[in-house]
Amino acid sequence: MTVAACRIAHYRLPREVWWPEGPIGASAYEILDVELVTCEVETDDGVIGSGFTYTVGRGGSAVRALLEDVIAPELMGREPRDVEAIWHELRTKLHFVGLGGVAAVAIAAADIALWDALAVAAGLPLYRYLGVHRASLPAYASAVNLALSTGEVAEQMAGYRGRGFRAVKMKVGKPFREDVERVRAVREAIGDDCELYLDANMAWDVAEAARRLRAFERYDVGWLEEPFPPHDVDGYATLQRLTATPLAAGETLFTPDEFTPYFRRSAIRVPQPDVIRLGVTGWRRVAAAALGAGLPVAPHFIPEIHVHLACAVPNALNLEYLPIFERLLERPLEVRDGRAAPPESPGHGMRFSAQTLVPYRQGEREVRGR
Repeated sequence: MTVAACRIAHYRLPREVWWPEGPIGASAYEILDVELVTCEVETDDGVIGSGFTYTVGRGGSAVRALLEDVIAPELMGREPRDVEAIWHELRTKLHFVGLGGVAAVAIAAADIALWDALAVAAGLPLYRYLGVHRASLPAYASAVNLALSTGEVAEQMAGYRGRGFRAVKMKVGKPFREDVERVRAVREAIGDDCELYLDANMAWDVAEAARRLRAFERYDVGWLEEPFPPHDVDGYATLQRLTATPLAAGETLFTPDEFTPYFRRSAIRVPQPDVIRLGVTGWRRVAAAALGAGLPVAPHFIPEIHVHLACAVPNALNLEYLPIFERLLERPLEVRDGRAAPPESPGHGMRFSAQTLVPYRQGEREVRGR
């Protein structure tokens, strides 16, 4: 079984299509639209595997160009079962344009498609193809809710608790007193029997993060996520030594190597690898390295694919349920009583609705082998 064709498509979708409830944003930005760049591989015996990546409105055309001009031609005639070697070779060939950013997410889209094709060809859901460690895992309800008022965010989080979630995550990054009041209101709304995670989206320096954590700790915070930019390993290590609250990070790390200094310096206690940055191959390498360091992994976003990866490793802590893409999918992931289980259909099962996407297509190209 070899790759005979690769189809790349680029879509730009306004917020009203995928999140009509209202404004959505974090400490540094508001998301007005997202770009999807899809990568579909087809083998010589008709098996189709699907992968994708996304941006928050910028850079999608660069990802598409790299997939069309470099990565797709490299896949022609290759056997999907060599996916890990292909991942390594693509990284080597793109080394001189940098292994993070555009190169990483473009490689990840192709890598996801190849793993999907392998599982589809085997007639197995991806987590069974990889090897089952569990059939389901806890999910926590997450939201990009910094634009909401204190009352609105408390009501939102209480609503998730009422649906059976035993853990929720909210954004922080408002002025100090307002942040503390928002955390207090959410803790009161969800009760004492629900985990509360906080996500700062790189809003502070070490001194300010330490100040905030001292105020937040009375509300029994389960973790503080991304207080600093990803390059500031020193900041993470310093803050983690100062607090008993676990620090979480990893969504903006694009290669497995970028996690290494965090592990060596005990700078975080909850790594958050993202398959959209790392691909399935890179994600599993991070999970294995975390296991060796005695740490869990808590995957970032994309629950439809991460539920498979998390159920196929021994050290997954939980799954982030953030249904931003739910309206774009043929079959959204189901979460029941705060737990998520992978679908039993072949592959990863994350299929976008063509009817929904087509009106927003920016371009499409098919690459075929000679």
